[in-house]
Amino acid sequence: MTTSVAPAQPVPSPRAMRRRLTRVRRAHANRTWLQVAEDAYVAIFSLLMLGVVVGAAIAQVHHELLGCPTAGCGVVREELPVVAAVGTVGVVLRALASIGPVVSDAAFGQWVLATPVARGGLLRRAFAAAVGVAVVTTVALPGLAMTGTTASAATVVTVLVGAAGVGLLATAAATAAQPHPGARRTVAVVGDLLLAVAVVLAAAVALGWSWQVSVERSSASLVAGGLVVLGLVAVVLASTRVSRLTRADVQPGGALVAGLSGAAYGLDPSLVGEVLTARRYRLLGARRSWRGVGRGFGAVVAREAMRLGRSPRRVLALAAAAVVVELGAATGLGSVTTLLAVVVGYAATRWTTASLRIVWRSPGLRRALGIDDMALLVGLAVPGVVVCALWAAGVTALLPDASVVTGIVLTVAIGSGIVRSAASAPPRFDGPLVTSPMGALPPGAVGAVVRGPDATVLAAIAPTLGAPTGWSLALAALVAAWVLWRALAAVGDTRPYSERVLEAAREKRES
Repeated sequence: MTTSVAPAQPVPSPRAMRRRLTRVRRAHANRTWLQVAEDAYVAIFSLLMLGVVVGAAIAQVHHELLGCPTAGCGVVREELPVVAAVGTVGVVLRALASIGPVVSDAAFGQWVLATPVARGGLLRRAFAAAVGVAVVTTVALPGLAMTGTTASAATVVTVLVGAAGVGLLATAAATAAQPHPGARRTVAVVGDLLLAVAVVLAAAVALGWSWQVSVERSSASLVAGGLVVLGLVAVVLASTRVSRLTRADVQPGGALVAGLSGAAYGLDPSLVGEVLTARRYRLLGARRSWRGVGRGFGAVVAREAMRLGRSPRRVLALAAAAVVVELGAATGLGSVTTLLAVVVGYAATRWTTASLRIVWRSPGLRRALGIDDMALLVGLAVPGVVVCALWAAGVTALLPDASVVTGIVLTVAIGSGIVRSAASAPPRFDGPLVTSPMGALPPGAVGAVVRGPDATVLAAIAPTLGAPTGWSLALAALVAAWVLWRALAAVGDTRPYSERVLEAAREKRES
């Protein structure tokens, strides 16, 4: 007795698989070509408007640097491209090691990568996108920094060609290290070291130190060409290793990109930091626990201080923020340096109130802690405000014309901003939505972006405008009191949960 076996279906090529997926998507699309064209028009118009605004701001800064007669401006103008190049390579390596660089979303990984189709052909588009983004980033930022220098056009082209080669090498190295956790960690550490070097170089520029690097044009062109050739060879070799990546290698990066996109769509910058922090601790797997100390208010302060101590690499961001302020002072910004300091300090210290943001938006968690809302607010905010005070004291000591009043205003302004951004009421998703070019948004989503920066700028506006010392301190204190009142108003009744339960039971008996 014989049985007939159906012939095995031939495995499609990656190109045929992509064409089949494209046909399926188009067959199930629920949007017309006119709607797609309208969305593309809005996106292109928004990018053009953003490019015009950013370009005008960069052009104004470069015009000020070129027209500044002081020696500090000359040092900043000539040495800033080196700082920008080193920092850009560090950022690119850190981002590539954190994200992938080859990524895939969950649906693509579960349904397409599980097929017998050659995996390399399916993932090479993501690899090409990572290469393109890395090269554009490594070329664009140093190129912008060089537009304010006196370098010739041939020198600028040589530097940009070398930067493109460095971008190719960085992407190839990160791709080769992606399936190996130890190698990926090494790439991330190299990125952190380059960022630290960029901060040190920027501090040297802010202090007026200068270095002259003289290289013959023929040698520089040879080095740039060699970097590009090595980069292309490395990219070709790395593309052959893309087929060895497993779904476990590419899906976590896709989940991270999806989380960052959702946070950006929700206009919630704090959520971006929380997504990155959650990703870091998932990769670590486990950490040694620290026993808390004290009870009540003291326990909250101690645990929050321990949490901040688990992020020592954030010190690099604080140092970079201080260097940015020093660069602004070196270029002769004058009283505007105070406004620059509070804005940069707010961006560098906002992460310190992540616990306050989570607890303040969770009524059940606040009740479980068992202390008054006012004490809880202060306990969660104290460690962050201490970090702001230390940073403000360091910046005040480095600024030439700063005083103790400047340090107090910086501390109050930055502390008020981070507390307001963390303790504000979240957007309400249970009501009608507002139509915007980005889609339907809850009414409070746009306002959540400016809550925090508004208090920071308002508290520092008096010294920026040259107001007397008394007016500066009074305005900062008034803004701090207003932020505290608004934070308590965001939760309504601030009495302990036990008192509210007893009052509700008494009212029920009386009724």
